[in-house]
Amino acid sequence: MSGRSVAILGAGAGGIAAAAVLARRGHDVRLYNRTPGRIAGLREAGGVEIEGDLGDGFAAIPTITTDVAEALSGAELALCCVPAYGQRPLAELAAPHLEPGAALVLAPGSAGSLEVAQVLAAHGRDVHDEILLGETVTLPQSARVTPAGRVRIRLDSAIRMAAFPACNNERLYAAVGDLIRWRESPNVLDTGIHNVNFLIHPAPMLLNYAAVERSDGTLSIMNEGMTDGVLRCLDAIDREKMALATALGLEPISIDDLYREAGSGPHIYRERGEPFGDEGTPRGYRDRIWPRYIDEDTPYGTVMLSSLGRQLGVPMPACDAVNTLLSVLERSDFVAGGRTTETLGLAGMSAAEIRHYLFHGGPRARAALRRRV
Repeated sequence: MSGRSVAILGAGAGGIAAAAVLARRGHDVRLYNRTPGRIAGLREAGGVEIEGDLGDGFAAIPTITTDVAEALSGAELALCCVPAYGQRPLAELAAPHLEPGAALVLAPGSAGSLEVAQVLAAHGRDVHDEILLGETVTLPQSARVTPAGRVRIRLDSAIRMAAFPACNNERLYAAVGDLIRWRESPNVLDTGIHNVNFLIHPAPMLLNYAAVERSDGTLSIMNEGMTDGVLRCLDAIDREKMALATALGLEPISIDDLYREAGSGPHIYRERGEPFGDEGTPRGYRDRIWPRYIDEDTPYGTVMLSSLGRQLGVPMPACDAVNTLLSVLERSDFVAGGRTTETLGLAGMSAAEIRHYLFHGGPRARAALRRRV
């Protein structure tokens, strides 16, 4: 399959990498970003310098724009590569311009498709028949911006993808085709709760908070920050997440197996020390206390896990503690402002009712649930 029209919404490292990969495969790619400053250099160059699994060189991107209507005009697939806190605002912008029959995929979703469905419904767009809505567990490619301004791309293994409602899974898989390397997922809470960032970031950042501040951010959280004690906390949250998955009728999968599924492995965080490249120098994977690790992965990750656990009677003491303490340290009430069963439209539902809603979706599912009550 080639020559398809694809909109990439969001020009972070992941969005740029997706645009570069698809453009190199001969697709008509439109890269959109709301703020012009982030894409000014890309527009001037007409693309991006890349390195990694696609080789080194220049990847031309046909259209780079701040006009969401231009990006979505004729697009068969819109791939949303923005942080979780950007999903609702972007959906508000995109909803009037999505082509009937187009697929809108959040990458990663973090269960955000349940909130985006509400936005689309408010704009009169139907996710049962008109728009194919779905999400993935992570980005299609792992990507970093190097100190030289190039984008380093690693092609991941097939990633979990599901539609909301899940009765549209087969239609979504057919629509996406080979644009993304995907594997089947039962529903968007399977993709949502299995985002490994919820495990690998909030608790380790909390337990390394002083060290990161003291060193002005020059700490590799994935290696130097993963001591035995930190890993015990990470594993405790992982056990809570797996108990939650079981309560939801999903397969409980450990973080180690999720990393293996993505083509990597637990050595990434279970082996100490800053990783070195082939040239024998540190790769420079240094981390600061910044939005992606705390301001996103706490309110849209561990807060969501805690909220689901509280509703389903699954104890989440480690998640609860991380949410409380990071709220104190960051002077922000992540619990009050986070992704919860209320924002997801799942409040008051039992596990069986949640599964029913995830499969059927929308007003029809809610009407059926009311009749059952």
